[in-house]
Amino acid sequence: MPLSTAVLTFVALLTQAPASLTFVALLAQAPAGADPLAAINAKAAQGDFAGAIAEAERLLPAAADRARLLGLLARLEQRTGQLDRAVAHARDAAAAFAASGRPAEASDAWNVAAMAEFTRGNFGAAATHLGRAIGLATDAADAARQAEQTGNLGTVYFSLGRYDDAAAAFGRARALANTHAAEPWAAGRLAVLDANDAALMQRLGRYDAALDRYRHMVDADAAMPPAQRAQVLVNQGALFRRLGDPYKALDAYDRARADFAQAHEPAGEASVLTNRGIALALDLARHDDAIADFTAALALASASGNRREALLARLYRGEAARLAGHLDVAAADFDAATRLADDLHAPDEAWKARYGRGRVALAAGRRDEARSAFDAAVGLVDGLREQLAVPSTRLEFFRDKREVYDARIALGLGADPVATTFTLIEQSRARAWRDRLQLPAPTVAGVQAALPPGAVLLAYWLGDDGAAVVRVSRDDARVVPLRVPLDAIAALDRALRDPSTDAWRAPATTLGAAVLPAGLRGDATQVIVVPDGPLGAVPFDALVVDGAPLVMHATVSTLPTAALLTRPTPGDRGWRAPWTPQLAAFGDPRPGDDAWAAGQALARLPASAAEVAAIAATLGGAHQLFLGDADTKHALLDQRRQPPPVLHVATHATADLAAGEQSRLLFSPAAGGRAAEALFLREVYTLTLTGVDLVVLSACETERGPDVRGEGVQGFSRALLAAGARRAVTTLWRVADQPTAALMQAFYGEVQAGRPIDAALAVAKRALLARPATAHPHYWAGFVLTGATDPLPRAIRGRDAAGAGLVAVGLLGLAIAWRRRRTAR
Repeated sequence: MPLSTAVLTFVALLTQAPASLTFVALLAQAPAGADPLAAINAKAAQGDFAGAIAEAERLLPAAADRARLLGLLARLEQRTGQLDRAVAHARDAAAAFAASGRPAEASDAWNVAAMAEFTRGNFGAAATHLGRAIGLATDAADAARQAEQTGNLGTVYFSLGRYDDAAAAFGRARALANTHAAEPWAAGRLAVLDANDAALMQRLGRYDAALDRYRHMVDADAAMPPAQRAQVLVNQGALFRRLGDPYKALDAYDRARADFAQAHEPAGEASVLTNRGIALALDLARHDDAIADFTAALALASASGNRREALLARLYRGEAARLAGHLDVAAADFDAATRLADDLHAPDEAWKARYGRGRVALAAGRRDEARSAFDAAVGLVDGLREQLAVPSTRLEFFRDKREVYDARIALGLGADPVATTFTLIEQSRARAWRDRLQLPAPTVAGVQAALPPGAVLLAYWLGDDGAAVVRVSRDDARVVPLRVPLDAIAALDRALRDPSTDAWRAPATTLGAAVLPAGLRGDATQVIVVPDGPLGAVPFDALVVDGAPLVMHATVSTLPTAALLTRPTPGDRGWRAPWTPQLAAFGDPRPGDDAWAAGQALARLPASAAEVAAIAATLGGAHQLFLGDADTKHALLDQRRQPPPVLHVATHATADLAAGEQSRLLFSPAAGGRAAEALFLREVYTLTLTGVDLVVLSACETERGPDVRGEGVQGFSRALLAAGARRAVTTLWRVADQPTAALMQAFYGEVQAGRPIDAALAVAKRALLARPATAHPHYWAGFVLTGATDPLPRAIRGRDAAGAGLVAVGLLGLAIAWRRRRTAR
C-alpha cells in the first residue's frame, strides 16, 4: 500500500462514513438490557469489533430474529474488512428479511452487500445490489434509506468515471433529503451529500469550489458526527497537499485526529498520523518528525490490536528512516514488516517490505543481498492480479510496483540474459491494464514467433538509474543500453505544435540518433514501438533517421505491452456484403453551453462533417452518421449493443495531463438540453467494444495524459483497447481541421484497398508530407496507431456491387447475343 493511499479520499468518505452512521443508528435501536443484541452493542461502542463479531456468532444459532442478527453481523464484518463473509451474511439477511415481509430492513442488507462489493472493487455487483436496495426502500416508502442508497449509487458511478451519472444520483438523493428536511435524518444526509459534492468538485479540478465547500462544512459543524467530520478534514488536508500547502494540510490532519479521538476511532487516528507523517517526510523533508508520527501510529495500532495499521506504520517508518540515513533502524522495521505481512497474508505489503530491505542493502554496498531481496519482491508482485482503475498520480512514498522492477533491471543490466531483462521490463509495464485483458507477460520466443517478416519490436525501458531497449526480430534479440536526451523530447514536443518553423528538425535528429540508431532498425520495414516514460509522448515516425522522417523508411505502430502481439487474430477476415454494418461515425458536435470546457472557446467543426461523409463514401458496407445535433453521447453509448467494426469520432477533446480524470470527448447536448455532454476517459473503460476492429478519435490530444509509472501514458487508446477494441488511432496534440480531414480520407482509402492498418496510415502521412502546405510534421505526425496492424475486414461498397452487377448483366447479354448469332449461322 503506497503511503499516500492512507488518505481518506472520496471513496472512503462515501462508503465508510455512511456505513458507520447506519451501523451506529442500528445499534442505538436496541435498548440496553432488554435486547439480546445489547452485548454486541456494548462491545462495538467500545471499539471491540472482534469481540462484537464473536458475540454475534455465539448468538446466531439460537437467535429469535435471525435476520436482524445476520444483518448486524454483516455490518460488523464490512466494518472490519471481512468482505467475503460480509457479502454472504448480508445476502442471507436480505433473503430472511424479505421472507418475513420487512422490505426496509432487506434494503439495508443489500446496501451492506453493495458496500462490501464496492470495497473489494466489484463495482458492477455493487450497482446491482444498490438497485435492489433502492427498489425495496421505495416499496417501503422509506425516504431516508432511499436517499442513503441513492447517494451510495452515486459513489459507484463516480468510481467508474461516470461523473454525470454520479452528480445526477447525488442530486436525486439531495432532492429526497430536502423534501423531508423536517425529519431528523435529513440534516445528516445533506451533510454527507455536501461532502460528496465537494469530493466530486475536487476530482474534476474545481479545487477552489471544493475547498470552499469543505471549509463551510467544517466551520458550520454541518450536523456531522466527529468521525465523519474527521474524514472531511482528511480530504481537505489531502487537497491542501495537492495545492502545495503542507502546513494547512498538517493543521487539517491535527483537527481530524482530535475528532477521531473524540469518536473513539483509533484506526482513524492512526490513519491521520500516517498522513501527517507523509506530509512531513515528502513535502517538508522532516524525516525524524515523520518517524515520530509513524511511531505514534504504531503505538495506537498495537494498543487497539489493529495489526494491519501496525504493519503500515512499520513500513512507513522504515522508509522514513531509510530516507534519513538511519539504515539499521530501517532494516529492523522492514524485517518486522516482512514477518507481519507474511503472517497477515498481505502480499502488497510483503513485496514492499522486501523491496525496502533490498534498498537498504544496496545503500550499504551489499549487491548480492540486494539482488536476492529484489527478486523476492518481484516474485510477489508478479503474483498479484489487480482490478483495473485509472491510477492516481498523487506522489506516493513507495510510488508504485514499477520501482522494484527498475531497481532489479538496473542492478542486472549488462549481466542478465536478454530473456531475463525482457521479461522484467514487460512484467513492469501496464500491469493493471494487462491483467484486465488477461494477457500473460510475453517472452522473447513468443514475440519472435508472432512478428511478421521485416518487422522489429523495440521495447524501451527508462529508469532512474539508466535506460535501454530490447530489440526483437524474428531471428535476433539483444539489449542495447541507451542515453535518452530528455531535453530533446521536450524540445521536439514544443516545436511540433508550431508549424510555422523548422525548429523540430534538430531535436528530431538528436532523438532519432539516440533511440533509433541504424543497428536497432536494421532493414526493418515495420517498426513496433513499446514506449516507456517520456517516450510515450514521442511521435516516432517524425524522428529523423538517415536524413528523413522514419515514416519514409518504415511503418510505425505502438503497443502498451508486447503481450498484445501474442493475441490471436479473430477469424472471418474475408469480404462482407454491402448491407453489413461497417461504420458508425460522429462529427461536428454542437458545443452548447459547455460546462465541461470552461475557459475554452469551442467552435463548430464543419470540416469534420465533410470528413465523416467522405469516410462513409470510401468504406464499404452500411453506415450510420451522427452529425450536429445527432452527435450525442447517448448515440455513442447505444453502439455497445451491436458495435460496428469501425467507430470514428471527430470532435473536440480535452486532455488532463495531471491526473487523467478530466480527459474527455465532447458531444452535442442531449435532446432538450443546453449543455454539451462529455465522455470521460475512465468511462471509456466501462464501454463494451468487443467486435470493434478500429476506433479513430479524430480529436485533439486524445493520446495525451499523465504518465503513470508501471502503467504508461493514460490516453484514450489504452482505454479503448481495454474496452475490447483491437486498435485505435489517436492524437498527440491539437490537430488542424482541414488537414485532418484530408489525412483521414487518404487513410480510409488505403484501408478499403486492403492495406495493413499501419501501412495505410503511413501512406496517408506520406501524402501530406509530399505537399508543401502540409509537409510539416505538425499536420501528420500527431496521429498514433496503437494495437493490431493487420488489414481491416472489408465490406463491398454499394456502388461497387451495383457496378459489378451491371458488368455481369452486360456480360450475360453479350453471351446471349453471341449464342444467338452462332445459332443463326
